[in-house]
Amino acid sequence: MMTSNFFQRLGLIIMMLFTSTYIMADVSLPHVISSNMVIQANKPVAIWGWATVGEHVTVSFENQTKKAITNNSGSWKVVFSPFKASNKPTVMTISGTNTIKLENILVGEVWVCSGQSNMEFPLAKGIGWRTGVNNWEQEVAGANYPEIRLFIVKIKKSELPQADCEGEWMVCSSEKVAAFSAVGYYFGRYLHQQIHQPVGMIQTAVGGTHAELWTKMMVMKNDTLYNEVFEEYRRGLKKYEDFKVTENLWNEKTNHGKDTTLKLPPPVKVSLPSEPACLWNAMVEPLLPLTFKGVIWYQGESNDNHAFKYRQVFANMINSWRKEWNQGDFPFYFVQIASHKDKTPLLRDSQTHVWRTLKNTGMVVAVDAGDSANIHPRNKTIIGERLAYWALAKDYGFKGVTFSGPYYKSMKVKGKIIQLSFDYAEKGLVAKDGDLREFEIAGADKQFYPATAIIDKNKVIVSAAQVENPVSVRYAWKKFMHPNLYSQQGLPAIPFRTDQ
Repeated sequence: MMTSNFFQRLGLIIMMLFTSTYIMADVSLPHVISSNMVIQANKPVAIWGWATVGEHVTVSFENQTKKAITNNSGSWKVVFSPFKASNKPTVMTISGTNTIKLENILVGEVWVCSGQSNMEFPLAKGIGWRTGVNNWEQEVAGANYPEIRLFIVKIKKSELPQADCEGEWMVCSSEKVAAFSAVGYYFGRYLHQQIHQPVGMIQTAVGGTHAELWTKMMVMKNDTLYNEVFEEYRRGLKKYEDFKVTENLWNEKTNHGKDTTLKLPPPVKVSLPSEPACLWNAMVEPLLPLTFKGVIWYQGESNDNHAFKYRQVFANMINSWRKEWNQGDFPFYFVQIASHKDKTPLLRDSQTHVWRTLKNTGMVVAVDAGDSANIHPRNKTIIGERLAYWALAKDYGFKGVTFSGPYYKSMKVKGKIIQLSFDYAEKGLVAKDGDLREFEIAGADKQFYPATAIIDKNKVIVSAAQVENPVSVRYAWKKFMHPNLYSQQGLPAIPFRTDQ
């Protein structure tokens, strides 16, 4: 009887402890909502977090106070009316059973920078990076911009969507900026210098990753477009599992050998493959429903083996981001991959296709920044600033900002020559560093020959002695090249082909 009463009392104590913890659970916030952050201006602003079911939460910022009741899943959200841009540091207060004060918050423009290694590439050299940008020491020393704020999402993969990610908002300074995305930094710096408002940059990027890792699973699982990706993952997983079995057997056999036995190294290591959607789950989903202005993106190198398919894969990814973020067709500006000895021009063509067919996107050309031997060119300044041109022209109402280089529009065959016309060339064309290069011309046999190309105002005249009856032209249609056709405003022409 005494034993029974003891266990009853123990059970009651445990129940009371759990109930007490449940009732008194603290209000908490995602890492991306924290001190030093920038809140997006001129748009409704979502602030969210977690607390005990039924708990009342009050959030105050500037002259607004919003209230929420925690739902059955333990989460809550409030939405503020739009705030005007402000560089005045302000406190946000979140109150429930506990009170959280977030300090030094500014209101301005928030951009997400994502992709693979050329977006992850940091301003300074450091762990995992043999080089930084050109003159990185001077760049880091001068990177003191208290109205620019930086957030780096810690690299992580997950099979399931996550509610939070690791990271913290930092004031941009020479002490904090070194590991931040160089492209993201140069974009944010140039934008800040032009609009004179606070800018927040959120980096979520991982080297060596293809677009399918950044796409929501629901988009892919019933689409035959992705069959090969899932099959490659399954093969990679089996190879990894087979390797682990082999490795374990190897270790077991060598450990049981005689002391005089020569222990050879184990088989070459096999890495665990990345599951499709794993980066969306761990590094994008946790940012929802953050209010922001747009995305800048630098990726594509890892999709080179399926270059033509990339036009649909990339478009699907952009559409899924827009759908899940539920902030309309927000600006999505991306970098066409730089020229490199191992990368096909068809991948660049697929990127051009996405730009031309998907609304509110923009593409920056980087063929003039390429390095034959290095997939990570160090000149990131022009890339970040060219991305900013798109934002200034399309999102901030800057008149007269040239945001795109010449883009092939049409052609006319005139005897032995082809005359090319271009969009974004109203003020004329220019050849940098001598005569025009990287033009090729072909007849009906599709045999392309190096061509002579001459600028005529805003047109280019192309010909070759070997081609009597020209049919098509290609420009910068190689893995690595040195093209030199520019607009008068200094932006490079977009690689193209008139044949398909």
